[in-house]
Amino acid sequence: MRRREVAGSTGISLAIGGLAPIAVGALLVPLRDEIDNANLALILVLVVVVAAILGGRAAGALAAVTSTLAFDFFLTKPFLSARIDSADDVETALILLAVGLLVGEVAARGRRARRDHEAAAENVFRVHRVADDIAHGAPLAAVLQQVRTELLDLLGLWDCWLELRPFSWVLPRMDRGGTVEGDEHEWLDGGFVLPRDGVELPVFDRGREVGRLVLIGDPEVAVSLEERVLAVALADQLGIAMAMAGPGDVDGLAVGPDR
Repeated sequence: MRRREVAGSTGISLAIGGLAPIAVGALLVPLRDEIDNANLALILVLVVVVAAILGGRAAGALAAVTSTLAFDFFLTKPFLSARIDSADDVETALILLAVGLLVGEVAARGRRARRDHEAAAENVFRVHRVADDIAHGAPLAAVLQQVRTELLDLLGLWDCWLELRPFSWVLPRMDRGGTVEGDEHEWLDGGFVLPRDGVELPVFDRGREVGRLVLIGDPEVAVSLEERVLAVALADQLGIAMAMAGPGDVDGLAVGPDR
């Protein structure tokens, strides 16, 4: 889910980065005899900044290149040509490209920092929501469902369920530091893909392993170390809820993929 949404958003952002400078360059044609070319170039720099803020580094870089081409094609003599006759306009075009790439990178870094901050705040709320259920005495089944919901969204999972001991098959284990067993991982931007056959996330009751959460990841979703560590914290909260519940509540949990 997360990866597909990001991919769609990236496609739109790249379209903006590629097309917006051309549209703005065309709109500036009636003003090219009234406004100095250096100022026209600054207007295109603003387009680069907006593209980078909306779409990140790739969109900003694309907008910088497209802005330079639009400046050359629409706003320098000979018009509607890829050739530039004036040495000053050549310098302006090169400066536009350099400045566009630079400010695009700065804007993209600011966008990424804001996105990371928002993700960190949401992760705090994930833990708080589960803790609030436990503090208010929610039934164990409700706590399990909340933990499952948080893990599905946090890790972009296809599925997630609880299994009680004894386990029927062996899975790669995610340890308390968020490390997943295995010598090879498929890396994507921001992390690696969880093993296709699933990962077990142990659930402890006062230091005793009483169950595991089976995580079935999406092969198109990268999971960062921070997200894996938060998943461990959510499993620990489930363990606390299981420790507080009676044996009948634990044994009566609906577990497994066909719950």
